[in-house]
Amino acid sequence: MYFGSVRFFKNLILLTVIILITVPTVLAVRWGIQLHRQQHECERLSMEMEQQRLSYQEELDQMAALETAAEVALNEMIQKQAEEQAKALTPEKIAYQQMYPDFYAPQELGAVTNEENVIYLTFDDGPSNRTPEILDILREKNVKATFFVVGQSDEERLQWMKQIVDEGHTIGMHTYTHQYKKIYASVEAYLEDMYAIFTQIRETTGVTPTVFRFAGGSINNHNHGVYREIIAEMLRRGFVPHDWNVASADASSTPISSAQLLYNVVSGAQRVKRGVVLMHDSEYKYTTVEALPSMIDQLQEMGFKLDSLHENTQPILFSYPE
Repeated sequence: MYFGSVRFFKNLILLTVIILITVPTVLAVRWGIQLHRQQHECERLSMEMEQQRLSYQEELDQMAALETAAEVALNEMIQKQAEEQAKALTPEKIAYQQMYPDFYAPQELGAVTNEENVIYLTFDDGPSNRTPEILDILREKNVKATFFVVGQSDEERLQWMKQIVDEGHTIGMHTYTHQYKKIYASVEAYLEDMYAIFTQIRETTGVTPTVFRFAGGSINNHNHGVYREIIAEMLRRGFVPHDWNVASADASSTPISSAQLLYNVVSGAQRVKRGVVLMHDSEYKYTTVEALPSMIDQLQEMGFKLDSLHENTQPILFSYPE
C-alpha cells in the first residue's frame, strides 16, 4: 500500500523539509519587512527630533544673544546715568556725600570683565547656622561663592563671617538691619545702614568689602523714590551692586523642596551664558543646603565655571524703568 511504502515516507520527508524551510522563510521575510518599517519610522522620528532640537537651539542662541546685548546696553546706560548723576550731585548740593568719609571702596571703578560660561553662586542674609554646612560643601567641591551678609551681634556668627573670607570666598554688603522701610526712607538712611555693615565686615574680617546687593534687589516696592540716587552714590564711592538672573526661589515663605530648588537653578542656567544665582543662607533653608552639592555637579557638567563675584565682575542688574 502507498501509505506504508518508501515513496510515501520520501514524500512525507520532502514535505516536512519544505515546510521547515518555507515557514521560517516567510516569517523572516515578514519580520524583515516589519523591522525595515520600524527602522524607517525611527529614522523619521530621529530626523524630526533633530530638526526640533536644532530649531530649539537656534531659539536659545537668539535669546542668549538678545539677552547679552540687552544686558550690555542696560549696564552701559546705568553706568552712564549714574556717572552723570554723580557729577551733578556736588558736595555743596548734597549733604550725604559728606557722610562717612571712610565709607569708600579701596579702588576706583575700572574696567569690568564679562566672562561667559560662568555661574556665580550667591547667598544672602547670612551668616546663619547653615553657613558652616554651606562652607563644608563648597570646600569639598573646591568652589568659591559670594556671601552678601547682614549685621550680626552673636560672636559665633561673626566667626563664621571671618571664616567666609578665610576660605577664599567673596563677602559683600547686604545692609545691616535688612529693614526695608528703614533703609529706604532716604539716601541718608541707606548710607547709615550700609556703613554699619561695611564697618562690621572690615573690623571682623580685615577685608574692605567692594560689592553689595540691595535688600530686595536694586528695584523693589520700597525704594522707587531713591534707588537712582542710592546707586549713583554707592558707585561714586566705588561699590559695585549685583542683582541676579537665576533665582532658586528659596526666599519663598512656603517651604520648597531641594528637588524643586535644583530644577529652578539648572533650568534657569540653561537660559543664560553667564549667571548670578540667588540663594539664601538663613536658619531654615535646609533644602538649599541639601540641593547645593547636586546643583554644583550639574552646573559643572553643563560646562559652567563656578566663581565668586569681585569688583571687576560685570554686574547683572535689573531693568531700570524710564
